[in-house]
Amino acid sequence: MDKAIRKTFAYLRPGVILVACLLSLLFFVRPALAFCGFYVAQADTNLYNHASQVIIAKDGDRTVLTMANDYQGKAQDFALVVPVPVVLQEDQVNVGERKIIERLDNFSAPRLVEYFDNNPCETYGGRQFMDAMPAPSA
Repeated sequence: MDKAIRKTFAYLRPGVILVACLLSLLFFVRPALAFCGFYVAQADTNLYNHASQVIIAKDGDRTVLTMANDYQGKAQDFALVVPVPVVLQEDQVNVGERKIIERLDNFSAPRLVEYFDNNPCETYGGRQFMDAMPAPSA
């Protein structure tokens, strides 16, 4: 009897391990929240950024990063620190137009498209195939 139980558990072991792994992924994975930098101000200042929109365009060895933040706060003197791999010169940093981000946001928004298909199960002979069939007999 002991061998039969061991054999049964040997078959169940991979399934139990798989279920345990899937459950661990379900319970321990957290959503990724990211922001392309951070705000710096005095210690007693409340700074909030609820959403950020980022556009990254790459052409060869040139990368353009466009950011739109909804900064909220009363700080007069604050800084936005964005980590980059090289030291940027002042002429490499520009303030862009909000219209660019709004246009790309509208262009890439999800859309509902509905297509009509004919019934794929429709028979094109209708009743004529049934008429050619012999009557059932018992």
